Order: sequence, then C-alpha cells, then structure tokens
Amino acid sequence: MKSEAVDRRAVEVLARQLELCRATPGRPATVLMDGASDPALVNTCIHALEQIGALSKAVSVDDLPEGGADAEHMPPDIVVDLLNDYSDAEESLVSPNARVLSVVAHSTGDLRGVVPHTGLGRRVKRGLDLLEAGQELHVGDDHGTDLRIGLKGARRWMHDGLAAIPGKIAEWPRGMIGSAPAAGTAKGTIVMSPGDIWLPMRWYVRSTVVLTFDGGRMVSIEGPQSETEAVRAHLASMGNPAAYRLDAVEIGMLWMDSPRPPALFEPGFAASFGVADRYGHVVIATGDYTTVGIACCLRNATVAVDEVAAVRLGRPQGDLAPDVYEQAAHRYPL
Repeated sequence: MKSEAVDRRAVEVLARQLELCRATPGRPATVLMDGASDPALVNTCIHALEQIGALSKAVSVDDLPEGGADAEHMPPDIVVDLLNDYSDAEESLVSPNARVLSVVAHSTGDLRGVVPHTGLGRRVKRGLDLLEAGQELHVGDDHGTDLRIGLKGARRWMHDGLAAIPGKIAEWPRGMIGSAPAAGTAKGTIVMSPGDIWLPMRWYVRSTVVLTFDGGRMVSIEGPQSETEAVRAHLASMGNPAAYRLDAVEIGMLWMDSPRPPALFEPGFAASFGVADRYGHVVIATGDYTTVGIACCLRNATVAVDEVAAVRLGRPQGDLAPDVYEQAAHRYPL
C-alpha cells in the first residue's frame, strides 16, 4: 500500500500525534483498514509510523481468512484504526494492552489545520474536572438562550485524541468535554440564531428558532414554518419519544487553524469535518444511544458551571483556554 504520493504535512501531523500517544522506534505497530479506507490516508499512516521508526504493518480486514487472524508473535504496541465500521476481526487483531488511535478523519484533507499538542489533553482534562465537580451547568447567550441542567450524578465524558495508556482507545482528531443532564433537570430555552448549525443535518440556521425544555424534555419549537418544519419532521420520523429528551451538552475544545475565521454562512463550514468539536462551539443534543434526535450547534454561547465561566461568547475561558505554549504551536505549526 505504501506510496510516495502522500501529503507530507499530513504525515508530519500524524507522526506528531503518534509520538504524543507514545509510539516508539523499534516497536511493532499496525494500521487496520478495510475496503472503504482512503488509500491516501492509509499511506499517510504507514509513512508516519516509519518516520517515527516503528515497525509498521498494514492489515486489511477484508483479506483476513474466515475466523480472523492468527495470534502474532509480537502484538502491536499501537494500532492506527482506519476501519469505517466495527469488525469482529478487530478483536482478534487488537491486544487488550494495545493503544488504539481510531482516526475519525475521512481523508488527509480533514487533517488540515490540526496541530497536535499536549495542551489540548490538559485543557480537556481540566474541563472534565470542572464538570465533575459542578452541581449545575448554565448555557446562555445574547440572543435569549437560558438553559440549566443539573450535574449531580450525571454522566460526563471527554475526547482528547490521546491513546497514551495501554488499553486506551482514542478517537482522533477530537477535542471536547460533555455531560448528560441529571434526570429531569433540563429546563429553559435554546435560541438558535442565524449562523448556528443544525446537526446532524448540517444546515445553517437562517431564522431564529426557540426550543423550550422542561423536566428534561423539549416541549415546544417556535419559529418560522420554513425553519421548523424540517426539524419537527426529523423528530417525528424517529417514532420514539426519546428523540425529545435532552441528552447532552458538549463543549468543543479542538483548535483548527484556518487563514481566517469562518464567515456567518461560510460555504461548506456547516458540513465540515469535526464542526461539533470546534473550539468554543457548544452542542445541545437530544435523543439517546439508539435514537438520534437533533443537535443544536451554538457558535457564540456562554457556558458556566456553578457560575464559573467555562466559555464566554464562543471563547473558552480560564483553564479551558490555550496557554502560551499551545498558542505558539499554532502560530508556528509544523
């Protein structure tokens, strides 16, 4: 699969991320792929591992014999997972102690603007600590958003893209923190304003829409018919009341470099890779594990945990903001 026709910048970015995941010279590493994996991305992974000096091996699950792969003499220390769907063969190929970097980018183009840095992991961990210590999370903005959820006993999570611990599986590039609301506590309003994004439809909001929550559920959708009809139809198509339950509030922490900030209705930005993880974006999602409701991506929200500002007008604050070293890495990228 190896070819010299690779994006050298993508190789440098991936090699740096693999180093952060403690990939080391002279140790075995596996690239897992299938028929849907982008060949350029496969080549990039192989070149990145070889640049580090790891003993790389590409394995296509489509070529494995029935029953999976035989046990390897030296199981890989790190696995770069490019599988588009879960495969039963994955269990036989991945040691329980392996570090797994699951690349969620679809192509090398999705890696443009990614600058691997230890600062992201630190910020994400501090954000998770803030959520775990908090009792209440408040989302607001200048357009009337005023939503509160209880955090006591709620489930929290994080994605930092780091598979640095044996047995760790990390999605990359990712960067976010999130919390489910304590049962029945979500109450207030979300005001979707022009330039915000409807997920997973990936449409820009063009007219103001007000979503009202009470007792943990969405109880009304108000706004122009042209804006709300599709949202109502999507929720109704789920055929499950769970689609109206507030499921999560997530804060994007992934800093993606770009020549300039995106315009209000930047062509393609709403559907761009990792838009929900983008630095300062706040996503309010409904549904549950099996039922996808809607997700509202607010681009200029303010978030406070127990009145301590985590995000102000789309800009992470305090311990969630990059330090001077991470800022310098973005100022002078690879």
